[in-house]
Amino acid sequence: MKKNSIPKLELVFLLLLTGMCPQAHATDDGRNASPQKTYAVDLTLGSATVLTFTEAVTSQTGVLFSYESALSQMPLGDVSVHETAAPLEHILEKVFKGRGFRYKVVDRIVVLTYDTDSARSQLVLVTGRVKDGSGTPLVGASVVVKDTMRGVSAGAEGNYRIFVDPDATLVFSYIGYADREERIGTKSAIDVVLEEYEAVLEDVVVVGYGTQSRRTVTAAISKFDGHLLEGIPVNSVGDALKGRVPGVRVATTDATPGADPKFLIRGGSSINQSNAPIIIIDGVNREMTGLNPNDIESIEVLKDAASAGIYGARASNGVILITTKKGSMARGPQVTFEAQAAWTSPAVRFDLMDGGDYLRTMRTMLNEYPSTYAYGSGILTGANSAGIGNGDNSVWTPKFVDTPADVPAGWKVMVDPIDHSKLIAYQDNDQQKQWFDDSYWMNYYVGVNGGNDKVQYAASAGYTKDGGIGINTDFSRFTFHGNTSFKILRNLKATTVFDYSETKGNTLPTSGIATYWTTVGRGMFMPATHRDYLDDGTPAQGTNNTTISAAWFDRYYTSNYTARRMTANFNLEWEIVDGLRAVMQVANHNYYRIDNQRLAGNAISNQRRTYEKWGQTNRFSTQGYLNYRKTFAQDHTIEGTVGFDYMKNTVNGLSLTVTGADSDKVPTLAAGTDATGWADTNTNEALSSYFGRLNYDYKKKYLFMFTFRADGSSKFAEGNRWGYFPAASAGWVVSEEKFWNVRNFNSFKIRASYGLTGNNYIGLYDAYGGFGATSIYNGASAILPTALPNMRLKWETTHQLDIGVDMGFFNDRIRLMADYYNKKTTDLLFSVTLPDTSGYGSARQNVGSVRFYGAEVELSTVNIQSKNFTWTTDFTYSFNMNKVLSLPDEYRYKDVDGKDAWRIGGYTMSETGFRFGGTAVGERMGRIYGYKTAYIIETEAQADAALYDVNSHGIRRSDGRSIAGRKDIGDYEWLNRAGSARTADGSEQINDEDMFLLGYVTPHSTGGMNNTFKYRNLSLSVYVDYALGHSVYNYMYTRGLQTSMGNCNWNLIYDANDCWQKPGDNTKLARLSANDADGGNKNYSRISDISVQKGDYLCLRDVTLSYSFPKRWIGKLGLGNLTVSVSGNTLVYWTKVKGVSPESAVAASGSSTGMYSVVNTSSADYSIYPPTRKVMFSLKATF
Repeated sequence: MKKNSIPKLELVFLLLLTGMCPQAHATDDGRNASPQKTYAVDLTLGSATVLTFTEAVTSQTGVLFSYESALSQMPLGDVSVHETAAPLEHILEKVFKGRGFRYKVVDRIVVLTYDTDSARSQLVLVTGRVKDGSGTPLVGASVVVKDTMRGVSAGAEGNYRIFVDPDATLVFSYIGYADREERIGTKSAIDVVLEEYEAVLEDVVVVGYGTQSRRTVTAAISKFDGHLLEGIPVNSVGDALKGRVPGVRVATTDATPGADPKFLIRGGSSINQSNAPIIIIDGVNREMTGLNPNDIESIEVLKDAASAGIYGARASNGVILITTKKGSMARGPQVTFEAQAAWTSPAVRFDLMDGGDYLRTMRTMLNEYPSTYAYGSGILTGANSAGIGNGDNSVWTPKFVDTPADVPAGWKVMVDPIDHSKLIAYQDNDQQKQWFDDSYWMNYYVGVNGGNDKVQYAASAGYTKDGGIGINTDFSRFTFHGNTSFKILRNLKATTVFDYSETKGNTLPTSGIATYWTTVGRGMFMPATHRDYLDDGTPAQGTNNTTISAAWFDRYYTSNYTARRMTANFNLEWEIVDGLRAVMQVANHNYYRIDNQRLAGNAISNQRRTYEKWGQTNRFSTQGYLNYRKTFAQDHTIEGTVGFDYMKNTVNGLSLTVTGADSDKVPTLAAGTDATGWADTNTNEALSSYFGRLNYDYKKKYLFMFTFRADGSSKFAEGNRWGYFPAASAGWVVSEEKFWNVRNFNSFKIRASYGLTGNNYIGLYDAYGGFGATSIYNGASAILPTALPNMRLKWETTHQLDIGVDMGFFNDRIRLMADYYNKKTTDLLFSVTLPDTSGYGSARQNVGSVRFYGAEVELSTVNIQSKNFTWTTDFTYSFNMNKVLSLPDEYRYKDVDGKDAWRIGGYTMSETGFRFGGTAVGERMGRIYGYKTAYIIETEAQADAALYDVNSHGIRRSDGRSIAGRKDIGDYEWLNRAGSARTADGSEQINDEDMFLLGYVTPHSTGGMNNTFKYRNLSLSVYVDYALGHSVYNYMYTRGLQTSMGNCNWNLIYDANDCWQKPGDNTKLARLSANDADGGNKNYSRISDISVQKGDYLCLRDVTLSYSFPKRWIGKLGLGNLTVSVSGNTLVYWTKVKGVSPESAVAASGSSTGMYSVVNTSSADYSIYPPTRKVMFSLKATF
């Protein structure tokens, strides 16, 4: 060993003490030859840094380098070394001379330092401050030398200092703000103000398999920034998007905590297949459930063929791309903590009568009927909700007492409205309040974000707890998110993304042991005179086993679930040469859920029904693509992407229902003796795809894009397995033309696209046929065919046209994006009826077509912007319409004019043969038909002259007799439709042919408006969303007018006080009658313009008032930001819908297939769970 050499171990120790360490990239390559005096080096590096140069030398010579990490991104400019046998010192001198570096070679290790005094002759020190438009320092803002990764972060007061070349340009950036560039020149101090509102044409959007500048986008893509989701008190990401994205309808069909809303992008694409869009999170196809809103960086919605077509077979319904937060370069670790607590309550309620008003109304009305009528005055003395014949063990409480002193403790007393000499004691138990009442919601989130030139990381953990406004509907969610990028080599980067969530909840059962309707639907409408608990503390029965009280449900019903989702994603990006990169991704998403339901033994049933279900979905995917981007002659830019995508979906599941357990102490399936229902699932599905995209622009002014996708699906038989989906788009930035000189109209782009997309949401065995293995023949199991195969089955294909404009006025203080679209889907999949001789009832075939068309507008304005105050507005409007173009020939018929027509379902006029309703060619989907009121009968003569009504029991108060078809004073006379069926004697009548169009299930217009006001550190945001043009079949509302004095004993709504009572009453509501459905004249027990309510609504969705403490106050505490806020969510609806949410009236348990199907609010499939109002307090701190 030479005298001046230092042993390697001692050198490492010395370097550690001095704060230096060998760079991770400069590890020994394994060569142990004696030190060479000369080296061969052959390299050419453009815009080299210390890191790239030393890595290159190490790879060729084995020489190691040691230097402070801060030097790694120091610029060296263009470096070229071509030596065949040169001393190491000669090579180093050639590169580092005159650059302010000093070095010392110690046993094949080069210790590199930087002489600041020497460097100052070539670099200049630049200092300054980074602030936002209000003057608030932007702590952590990135200050980076352009075209390098060398930079610093702004400190606690937004201050920074950096040594740079005078010819360099600094790039200032901060999340949520537009980047700003400043040339150095002779400046030594540069203060910058970053603008929060990005110009619409300069934004960057995520597209399929890449990103693209908004300036060059020629497709219909809407972007929603993730920072707008932060702090919104919602359980599901989708709930935060209502009305905010043009062309996207977010419909809450089940407001139970943890349930996801359904999406319709531009109306969908099908009549009876799924209309759900693809949801892709960080390149992985999965559901939104379990995703923490605070982890989202951005949401892009691809709406036309040019943008969504690269996803081909699944893109007809649109694509939602969610990108989660990544680590930030040139920033030290930033820790964010947020805590939120909210008071919650039902946002809508039925206005149900309390016990006293119920008794007063019912007893007065019942007394009008003779005792001979089954539901008349005889009930007044019986054991029921309005009678006084109830004993100590009755489920109802009204009874006579002699004096107020005889009233039991906690009971109420009133004078009998029909005999003022009597007192009635009763309990007043608000059943609706027991089912749905005030609760709580809380959320905690902690995240860390940071990185350097080698590693960028983002990680978070979150916990949400929702007590649930519904009885036994609490919900909890734990999430963990990690996103880490590693720079393995100068041109090779690896990224790993890991997401885990666990959700748990108690729910109202939708199947298995009960449904919405048989629990809460009927239970919440029980009159308040019901006894909740017997003297021994056990819950009192309801009126039957499908009308139960909340207390009964709480004691005997159990329904809960646990769901776990885990996604692992590995991405490798290799920059092969300048402009050419290869990307490879492998991912796996696993979803596991188990449901448990149990009905304990009780006085109604001792079967002890137990139901369990578990299911697991595992989705493996891999994708790879090459991307090449090059600018020629400064004006021509071309970018191409080609790749493949493969996905395999495996589903396993099992469900079982048993009864017959002897005890509730062993709540397991094994305790049951009789299995009453079981089902299992074990399926596989695969999709293999190839795709490509080509972009070209000239001077960022003339823009063109072409995409192509080929999909092969295992759902289709050979010969029809592959679908091909091309799309093209073009754009013209008119404002870049020399002739454009329109005052205050600074940007104008016209774009258009056309292409094909597919929909493969069909059953796994629709093409191959199906078999059932649940049959038994001669004592042995048997497998029987259940579905006829159709090997010619193919994709539903959608042809899409989009024409749009992007405009900016007054330097983009007003920004407008507008689109018109027209979509036509052909080869719709229908079940076509087969002849009886086939042995099958029906088979799937490609027949039918439908059109969706509409327009969208997105408007953003900066109304006021001054030093201390800003006011901005964001407005969206979406119009969507549909029209059926063709249907299967089995639904063809001749209309009254002798022309061919096609219709599924509906009504046929007996006299004329005219048909209407249902689903028909040339008409809009989702129509609601029902009876229309003509007037309220006010005299006996009008009653006698009323048309025969086939649904009326014909009860009259005057005689107490029920004569079918006749009417009474106070009944509705329904509007008769010309050409409907007549009676046997030729007279007009009212029957099921007398139906009229009352409304539509889906709105034609949706949107929202947000106003944000900022004064210094105080911010107020007010957001409303709306929907127009739909109706809700609210049968629950008219249930509150039926009285139902049979075994149901239904409560009344206070609108019953507005019912007709005497001639001349100005009201729309018919007379209240005893048991309208079972014995009355069915004024409220049919679908009509009384039960179908106009669904238009305006919702005050979100109001947030927040205050950010000045940096000078919190900087000494080590805080970068501290914000407190109070907010409200879903505060109030302005609507004509009563008692239920006006947002949607479709099946909660179905998919988006049923978004055009009529469902009444008392259906077993309808979720009566009201939307939740939240008032929240929040604290957010950044360290």
